[in-house]
Amino acid sequence: MLSAAFLALGLVLTELQPAQVDHVALPCVQPGPTAHDGDTAKALNKQLGTKMRGYMNPYNTSCARVVVESVRKAGLDDHAAAIAIATVIVESSIANLDGGMGDSVGLFQQRASWGSFAQRTDPVWATGKFLAVMRQFYPNDSWKTAPIGDVAAAVQRPAAKYRHRYGVEAGDAVKIVNELRAQNGKRPPSSKESGGR
Repeated sequence: MLSAAFLALGLVLTELQPAQVDHVALPCVQPGPTAHDGDTAKALNKQLGTKMRGYMNPYNTSCARVVVESVRKAGLDDHAAAIAIATVIVESSIANLDGGMGDSVGLFQQRASWGSFAQRTDPVWATGKFLAVMRQFYPNDSWKTAPIGDVAAAVQRPAAKYRHRYGVEAGDAVKIVNELRAQNGKRPPSSKESGGR
């Protein structure tokens, strides 16, 4: 089921461009993106080369930040963060969508079999679920040496003709993770830790 916003725009998920998704998406952080997210987005727009080039904004940067912070809080490294970011670039243009193909929702476009609507649209929960499945498919931390795109495709299980898309975004995913790590040291401490909706 597509959200009312998708239907009003007459769009389906596969037709949405990165510039459109933040207008039909749920927040990733409360109370919303920060000025620092805007600064990070500007820095990233100069670096990226594929789907998100020129389309990073405070909203999707705040979503990327929550994903990367969630990966780090789970005790995983930047490679795991890049796998998660490559996935959300492909699946949602780094937007917490309340609709999609079939029953898919959230940053990762997870199906109903993954959890409730509230869980799948909670960026922290959704990232944790993605990581749990990744670790099931790649036991003993074997994901650490596997290509980013291969791991993302194994977890998401798209049709064979779409598996390559995650690898296409791997380089930009690494750049986003690196920039967020660099900017994290510059960000003033917040009174409230980032989290889900």
